[in-house]
Amino acid sequence: MELKPRIFTALLFLSGFIFAASANAAEVYRWVDENGEVHYSESLPPDFQDKGHDVLNERGIVTDEDLSLTPPPPKDTPEEEQLKELPRDSSGQQRPKQLYSDAEMQRRMDNFLMLRYDSEQEINEAMNVEIKQLAYDRRLLETTRDSMRDSYRGHLRQAANKQRAGLQVPEDAIFEINDLQAKLEVNSKSIGFLKQREKDIQEEFQKQLDRYRFLLEEWAEDSADS
Repeated sequence: MELKPRIFTALLFLSGFIFAASANAAEVYRWVDENGEVHYSESLPPDFQDKGHDVLNERGIVTDEDLSLTPPPPKDTPEEEQLKELPRDSSGQQRPKQLYSDAEMQRRMDNFLMLRYDSEQEINEAMNVEIKQLAYDRRLLETTRDSMRDSYRGHLRQAANKQRAGLQVPEDAIFEINDLQAKLEVNSKSIGFLKQREKDIQEEFQKQLDRYRFLLEEWAEDSADS
């Protein structure tokens, strides 16, 4: 590859100084003048003693770099930063890039809604199916809760009777009481979750029902106008 004359001259100039520095174990200074030209010399000009410069050793390796000689990369505009940085979820992980615009996503959801249901009654029936399933799960949890409560109270009565009689409560009885108490707490949280889920389902289907009615009215108006 052919080197341009100016680059070739600069390389010769630099190699000469590095060779001389190697022979004399001296340092080479790299500095930039007011015109932006890069210079290499064994000593700094008087006017550049207190200005930015790099120091190269006898092998041409920079041992003391002045970062001011290296211009920082251009900063991105706020719009570019926003494009680079995607929103993060609650765990701090970046969310995947959105494939569709909000308007396109809404249009797809509307199409799916109108294809899925033929009437408001179907929306209410779909909601009732999910709520009935939750109600079934909730009844199972409540039955288990009642059974554990009876067992818990029975163990407490036995422990209290032993204490009133001046007897020591066995460790396995204490363990059983604590275990039942912990299970009752988990059971209570599960029932609370199902209750909240039922409310969420009702709200979700109510939104679908409102949207379904809005689209029917909108499409009816469009048909009348056409």
